[in-house]
Amino acid sequence: MPVIDAHVHVLDSYLPMAPFDDLGRPDRMLYLMAECRVDRALLVPVVTDFSPDNNAECGDLVREHPDRFSALTDVQLHLPTASELIRTARETYEAVGISYYPSSSDVEWMLDDDCAPVWETIESQDLVCSLQIHPGNYTVLLELARRYPKVKFQSNHLALPSSLDEADDTYGGFAEAANLPNLSVKASGFYAAAKTPWDFRCARVLAFFRRLLEIVGPDRVLWGSDWPPSARHLTYLQNLEHIRTFTSLKAPDLAKVLGENAARIYGI
Repeated sequence: MPVIDAHVHVLDSYLPMAPFDDLGRPDRMLYLMAECRVDRALLVPVVTDFSPDNNAECGDLVREHPDRFSALTDVQLHLPTASELIRTARETYEAVGISYYPSSSDVEWMLDDDCAPVWETIESQDLVCSLQIHPGNYTVLLELARRYPKVKFQSNHLALPSSLDEADDTYGGFAEAANLPNLSVKASGFYAAAKTPWDFRCARVLAFFRRLLEIVGPDRVLWGSDWPPSARHLTYLQNLEHIRTFTSLKAPDLAKVLGENAARIYGI
């Protein structure tokens, strides 16, 4: 059974975590993976003022460690150049997917006709589309998955349910994803949904996790550590054991969540 971490950030200096900003160093990531017997990690670039070249850095790491790393490419989907950047992402950065963190809470534009070439290009390049979507935009994500059934959409961090009631059977409306087989979810960034982020047995997070499993099934949930941001609260091993030890998954389903799903969805 491969163990694949589907969401890590790797860069020499992760400024928001100063003075612990070196936690995202590539050599440290490789050490932690070896120590915890994680076979591969998916690099999610952080392209911002303090790391403008992280797409290229992640691509270089994939070339240096092809047996340990795979990478997404950060593309600002709202820019006119988005389709061309997507078209060249695999060749330029060894990308297996596209990552996008919207800079605004309003993402209705994703459904506009002008944006159709973006999704069509992602489909033609056979790339996974990883999106940071909060409950207020579930309707947009669900509609995208309906309109473009051949695009492999993915939502980060349990679909960011911190504002939801864990007893809500509809999961804020995300339950409609049950009928959208091209939409998967990363079980990552647990701290973002927890009221006690230091507790890796957090009942609230586990409730969200179990409800997601009921909605989309064990074939569409992928474990991710969200290292190094998660290091504010948990060790790397605790991030892994949160799933392996405390979710009470049966062995076949655990194998899917911890790596088999990532290998299949990303083709790695």
